[in-house]
Amino acid sequence: MIRWSAVAAALAAVLAGGGCGKRAEIDRERAATLFTEVTVDTAPGLSGLAVDEAGRLWTIAERDEKAYRITLDAALRPAVELFPVEGAPPDVDLEGIATLGGDRFALGTEGHDDGLATVLVAERRGAVLAVTRTIELPARSVGIPLKANEGAEGICGAGDTIIAAIEGAGTTDGRRWAPVLRITGGAIVRTHRVWLTTATGKISGLDCTIAPDGTVAAWAVERHFEVTRLLRFTLPPPGAGADEITPTVALDLGPILHGRLNLEGIAQLPDGRIVAVVDNQWRTITGPSELLVFKAEAVR
Repeated sequence: MIRWSAVAAALAAVLAGGGCGKRAEIDRERAATLFTEVTVDTAPGLSGLAVDEAGRLWTIAERDEKAYRITLDAALRPAVELFPVEGAPPDVDLEGIATLGGDRFALGTEGHDDGLATVLVAERRGAVLAVTRTIELPARSVGIPLKANEGAEGICGAGDTIIAAIEGAGTTDGRRWAPVLRITGGAIVRTHRVWLTTATGKISGLDCTIAPDGTVAAWAVERHFEVTRLLRFTLPPPGAGADEITPTVALDLGPILHGRLNLEGIAQLPDGRIVAVVDNQWRTITGPSELLVFKAEAVR
């Protein structure tokens, strides 16, 4: 989530650098070659995106405790179903959603105060998602201090494995990295450092598939105002490979979006196309709730 204290800091940086402080508009001509905007009828502030076994999309309204299942037809017309979330703690925002198989889900959260980040395990019971378990993500396991509003922003998984990306960033030898945690059976078993590709970006969305040997193939969003990049990376199986992970930039949307759309979730459809979800809630509602459905050849 982007907070207005961060907005003020970014504006100050622009002004200090001699800029006028006014963002350019979306390059609509270039955008049309890459993706289709699909408006969805939901509460504002969508965050997180996942695909279930039937190819339907799931997203969540971060401050409204509402999840949505979205079915897109061949013409990208959306059918939207509401699933209220029951049992979430009152002091968190819901920032991410993962489908774990069957009727099980994982929800990433961030706290309103420093030191709080959790993953909630939930199951679908009829027309609601009921929280059944809370997994704490302590700073000693994450590897960086947990600031307010910088929790488990990206989340994905399958079965008893959950991958959670923290929105904050650490620095090692001048390089910035995002903590990405592997959680198995409710316990944190490994923390990776995924190198960030810009001077300011942070992870705001995550999707992945997990191979039988535990290898994780992941998509992520790195964003911060003018920065919007779609990344790919691979996490090794448990007990193998390095903790430091270098991603590939699959698509740089910064020169096209100019910070006008805040992407807070990413998912891959069964046919390979990438979808992102737009968070339209900052201080005010900045536009409709919408998905960006990328053309098959746009993201590699």
